[in-house]
Amino acid sequence: MFVLPLLCALTPPAAPAQPRAWDVATSAQLVAAAARIGSRGGTIRLAPGDYTLTKPLLFRNTNHIVLAGSGWNTTIRFEGVADALTFQDCAFCFVRDLLIDGGGKAGSGIVFRGKGSSSNTVDQCRISSFAASGIRFEGDAALPQSSNTVSRCHLIGNMKEQLYSRYNNDFYIIRNQFGTHGKFPEVGAYLVNSSAGSYTLNYHWGNRVAFRMAAGSHFNRIENNRFENSRAEGVILGDEKPWACMLTIFTGNTVHTNSEGAPGKHAAMTATNVHDCTFTSNQVFSWDATHVKHLHSLVLGAGCRNWIVKDNILRANEGPSLVYAEGNGHIVKDNLAD
Repeated sequence: MFVLPLLCALTPPAAPAQPRAWDVATSAQLVAAAARIGSRGGTIRLAPGDYTLTKPLLFRNTNHIVLAGSGWNTTIRFEGVADALTFQDCAFCFVRDLLIDGGGKAGSGIVFRGKGSSSNTVDQCRISSFAASGIRFEGDAALPQSSNTVSRCHLIGNMKEQLYSRYNNDFYIIRNQFGTHGKFPEVGAYLVNSSAGSYTLNYHWGNRVAFRMAAGSHFNRIENNRFENSRAEGVILGDEKPWACMLTIFTGNTVHTNSEGAPGKHAAMTATNVHDCTFTSNQVFSWDATHVKHLHSLVLGAGCRNWIVKDNILRANEGPSLVYAEGNGHIVKDNLAD
């Protein structure tokens, strides 16, 4: 005998759990919402206004967090002495449309820590006046972070490295500004052990050094940026470690009017232990060559091998525009130089 199944007696499958959302308008509501986000993640939407925090917001082992303001009329004012927002082993998180101010106190604005902090995005934020960094990626050597993005942000007056990236590969750093309206940050953006990334359309001014890329940072594309009005060098690549950086493309950039703190004493750009680098179609000059010149436009120092230096404009120098050792495999041609 054939028996029809009793469909009505079956329990339907449970709907997948959805992340939760909170709309907040006060500091207390923001802190409470951050504390309630569980492992599923969630969205916190901030209304326009000021939010004062005396303790950090910490998200740990949680993915798919969205922290969204209403533009730069949404201000988080951090009055603590640590990092304002920390994501520890968090992935697929999004921070956007916020102004975060540190008031000159210790710590950084937004920090992503741990090997699990990948595929995160900070977009359209203004992060200012932290004693350390505006944004930090602190990856793990055994399993680096990957695919993090910083886009359309203003990092202003953060006094160490305004953006710091360590063990953070396959990054996208695009259309940001790294500047100051007072004291001079140490570095606009600093890459350490961060490879295979795209760094493009960024604008740097008023830092001691606009951009640094140190050991273990390979295969990067540094394209169409402005590195300018630095107190010392505009760009520093590599360091004392042999074979520090390799196979980077540096093209279409403007490096101008650096060495402002000591005119004629600093090169616009220096490299140490960097090999197989393409340096093409860049412009190095000074907007005010009467008062501010570089010592050199480009110095290929110790350990530099096999560069292509081609089709650049290298102007406004006290010494030779280009300094490099013969016999190290460099191809140098078709440059316009003083």
